[in-house]
Amino acid sequence: KLQIDPQSRDVRLNNELIALSTADFDLLWELACHAGQIMSREHLFKLLRGVEYDGLDRSVDVAISRLRRKLGDHPNEPLRIKTVRQKGYLFIPHTWD
Repeated sequence: KLQIDPQSRDVRLNNELIALSTADFDLLWELACHAGQIMSREHLFKLLRGVEYDGLDRSVDVAISRLRRKLGDHPNEPLRIKTVRQKGYLFIPHTWD
């Protein structure tokens, strides 16, 4: 079960504290707040970097990969944070129960 506390910025999975950087927490929070909605790479890039996406930077993809690893999502066939080709990323809420 995933628990995200925005005040303390703590993240727990199955009651185990998960260490996240500020950027990783912000990314997870944005995805979780829009659970069930596809979040575009451009939107996430602008949110995290504060600048427009140039079409080349892969830092959002790297951050998603890092989040998946820390949260126990399978890297080759993720179930919790899915990649939607040509659209962005989708946080699947029911997979955290």
